[in-house]
Amino acid sequence: MHFNNLVLDLQEIKKKYPENPLEFFKGKKLCLFKACLEKYFPGVRWGFQDLLEELQLDVSICKDQSCCSGTFFQRNLITRAQFSAINERNLSEMNRQADIVLVSCNGCYNSLLRGRDFLKNTEVRNKTQKILNSVKKKADGEKYPGMYDILENPKLKVVHDLDFLYLIRDDLVNALKFDLKGLKVAVHYGCHYLNLSRDKKNVEDFLESKTKLEELVELFGGVPVDYKERESCCGWGASQLLINPHEALKITYNKLKSAENVEADFILMPCPTCLYTLSKPEYREKIEEWFNEKLEIPTIHLNELIAILQGCEEDRCITLRRKTPRLEEIFEIITQQ
Repeated sequence: MHFNNLVLDLQEIKKKYPENPLEFFKGKKLCLFKACLEKYFPGVRWGFQDLLEELQLDVSICKDQSCCSGTFFQRNLITRAQFSAINERNLSEMNRQADIVLVSCNGCYNSLLRGRDFLKNTEVRNKTQKILNSVKKKADGEKYPGMYDILENPKLKVVHDLDFLYLIRDDLVNALKFDLKGLKVAVHYGCHYLNLSRDKKNVEDFLESKTKLEELVELFGGVPVDYKERESCCGWGASQLLINPHEALKITYNKLKSAENVEADFILMPCPTCLYTLSKPEYREKIEEWFNEKLEIPTIHLNELIAILQGCEEDRCITLRRKTPRLEEIFEIITQQ
């Protein structure tokens, strides 16, 4: 069985729409994948949705979609077939709803592509379909033709929010009300974004992905700053944060400390899982306890930053559990007239 590539071909879009790539998305149905950790940072989703609606795109939230199960698989709690079945069910539902799925989380983006890769193995594919058949049975049969059958050639395409935003960066900048006013920004891409090969065709694709955030920061009027731990992990490490918390949070500490050392005003990233790890108050407290240093550098998701730059209200932009004097100060700096 041949499986077509789920990844949206950005290079092809640039060839066909060199002057305005946004035109490709006009008239297409878009849906936003619900990443589990977005619940801690609601601005990640609505900030992005507000932008798409302002750009007059047809966007909705993905319906009848579950967790991508990436964390469960990485912690060896489910098999390859179970992992693929969860993601294939999600794809089946989203394939009915949209032409393009936009994903805010590195892990979810990787899971949707990885599950399809596993289906290339005949044994995994057969076990996956058996699981999907049982799910279909529990759902009282087929509610639509081909429900939960493995999709050989879905019309659906998948794209990471960062890649989409970089592609339409000219339109993005024109939609912003404020700029970064020279703030110094350290960027963090995350392992599942920097090291992913499933959505790359050549070396140029890898190299381009390593500079997108810096280029956006410059377009927003900020100053990207290099730092020693730029390409290191956030410290999440799937099971490692549970099994070896001290070692995992040492990686988190090194990342945060490295950004503070170059006097970055905040760390910008495209993944809510990385954001959770780098910003969670309990982790910051453990870091202070174990490594005798209190680190206060703020962290923010790209979609949240765009929401602030578009001119949203402070209480809507930043969730209460992440309110710190420094983050509020940055909000004030950006939004001052």
